[in-house]
Order: sequence, then C-alpha cells, then structure tokens
Amino acid sequence: MTVDPALRTALADAATVNAFFAVDTASGPGAGYPVSDLRRADLLDAEVAAVRSGLAAAAGIPAGAVELRAAASAAYQGLAARLMAPQTAAALCHGIAAPPETLRWRMARGRLYPALGGGAGAAAAAGRPRAEAAADLLAEHVVAAVLVPAAQALRARIRLAPRLLYGNAASALAGAAAALAAARPGHADDAFTLVRLLLQRPPLRGLGAYSPSPAGPGEGPPVFARTTCCLYYRVPGGGVCGDCPIPARARRG
Repeated sequence: MTVDPALRTALADAATVNAFFAVDTASGPGAGYPVSDLRRADLLDAEVAAVRSGLAAAAGIPAGAVELRAAASAAYQGLAARLMAPQTAAALCHGIAAPPETLRWRMARGRLYPALGGGAGAAAAAGRPRAEAAADLLAEHVVAAVLVPAAQALRARIRLAPRLLYGNAASALAGAAAALAAARPGHADDAFTLVRLLLQRPPLRGLGAYSPSPAGPGEGPPVFARTTCCLYYRVPGGGVCGDCPIPARARRG
C-alpha cells in the first residue's frame, strides 16, 4: 500500500511541534497493529498495565497500589493525546487528516504509539473555514472512528464513566491546541476555535470550556478547564492536572 505524500509531509511537519505530535512516518504498512485494533482487550490491557506500572514507579509504590480506574483513565488520555495532537496539526496546518485505515500502532518501550501505514489522507472540505473543516475531519477520523470504540471497549472491562473518558479526550484536544498555538502562532485562533467547535458536538459536548487569560482579554491564550475529573489526584503523589475541575477542598476530603 502506497503512502500519500501529502499526508506524510503533514504528519512529519506535525512532529516538529513536540513529542505528542510525533507519528512514525517511516515504519510502513507492516508496523504493529491497525489503529482500529485499539478496541482489542489485549492491547488495552497491556497499555493500562504499562501506565499503571509507570505511575507506581514514579511514586515508589507497588503497581497494585495504583487504583486500576485511575491507571485506565490515564492510559486512555495518553492514547487520545497521541492521536489527537498530530491530527490537529495536520488538519489545521495542511488541510488533511489520517483516516484510521492509514495509521497503525507500533509498540515501543511497552507502550502504543501511532505510525503511518499507507493509503490516502482525507482532505478538508473546500470552501469552508479552516477550523470548521478541521473539526469535521477530527470528529470523523479520530473521535468517532477510534476514540469512541476504544472508550466503549475500555468501559466493558473497567468501571469508568463515559463522560470521564470523553473528558480526557477533550483535555487531550485542548492540550494539543495550546501546544500548536504556542508553536505556530498563525494558527492559534483556528486551534482554539477548533476546540470550541468540537466541544459543541457529542461525545465531547459540555466537557470543557475556555475562560479569558488571567492577564486579560487579548493578553494571552484562553485557559481551558474541563468539567469532569480524570482521577489522577487519586494516584499517590499524583497531584492534579492544570485543567482540573475539582476544588482543592473537595480533593482533600
């Protein structure tokens, strides 16, 4: 299967933003597993176990002391970030996205990372505003095609609320937009608009919102806050995320 040169170029460019935007564009069609396999129990179990071990090692405690639900939540958010970030950059900066059939998972250091397999990219609709066209691409090729089935498969194995998992996806999207806006200021407005548009659509609807920068309107990037908790505060020594919705007094209780 041949690789779309425009898609390869877009993903290679996305990788220059930061590590979460990286997609292995040299592996080819034989690398790892199809991205749609993320719903497979063995892959999900292995990813959750790897994250659980990593969280435990960081805290200096046995893996069993890390709550399974918290590890599963963190694993899903990491996978969502590794898919959402490069697709956001490719869609906004190049008007193209990678459909699920063009991507694969490769295993590295016991974790799953996206790699380019082969096939044609999906082009943004002509004549539409950039952020709207990009939102359509991500809604179809990332959220509906990969993250929703993965969330359903994970919930079938571990007790997690759907809003918690999709809140993780919303947080991953907002993080990608913030990083892209900082690295490519010319795309900043479109990046934040893209997030707002996807937060108006299910399953991300209502799972986060922006407020003006503390420096004042127009004086800095908007601040994202999610409306659901990722459970990271339940990991010993974990603390809270920057977009945490839970008041400090509630976390202490």
